[in-house]
Amino acid sequence: RQDEIDISIHCDAVIFEWLLNYIFSMEEYEKKQNGKLGSGWQLTFKNAMGMLNGNLILQCPKLDVKNAVTILISADFLKIDRLVKECLDFFVEHIEEISKVQVDMGCINS
Repeated sequence: RQDEIDISIHCDAVIFEWLLNYIFSMEEYEKKQNGKLGSGWQLTFKNAMGMLNGNLILQCPKLDVKNAVTILISADFLKIDRLVKECLDFFVEHIEEISKVQVDMGCINS
């Protein structure tokens, strides 16, 4: 059947910006590691921009105890496997501090 389906997804703008900054900074890092030049276009965000020797660079955003669970949930939903692993590693290292933050962890899948 071809019924119409409405899907609504809650998007926290700060988390979405964090995810985009992460994706673009990882892309830039991988390009530099592979010796490739950047593409003709560049997306940048003011919170992730920096300058090094006159060149625009993206700085990878950092996980912290306040955003780790939300980033983990979003990364898992979006299938960003590398970030899911980083979040889980961070989670294991900081479980005590994260457990003190009031976050609903009921939506984390098994």
